[in-house]
Amino acid sequence: MTKYTSRYTELAFYVGGQERKFSGGQYVATSADEIAVLDRLEDAIKTEEPQAVAEVKEDASPQKPAPKPRKTSAK
Repeated sequence: MTKYTSRYTELAFYVGGQERKFSGGQYVATSADEIAVLDRLEDAIKTEEPQAVAEVKEDASPQKPAPKPRKTSAK
């Protein structure tokens, strides 16, 4: 996925005969055809390159936040 911005909030362009639009000046291109068309538009500015797929280590596991202490109800 590659992100693009436009100075126009609803810039429209065509890919393969189908209309595509920016929403709020932002668009995320998901196909190579979209990227090829957007790279040719002067009003579309590439803001984020696709990230390389990171290799996942077997030892790596997502860190879980520490549980919050429970409050006892005072009676």
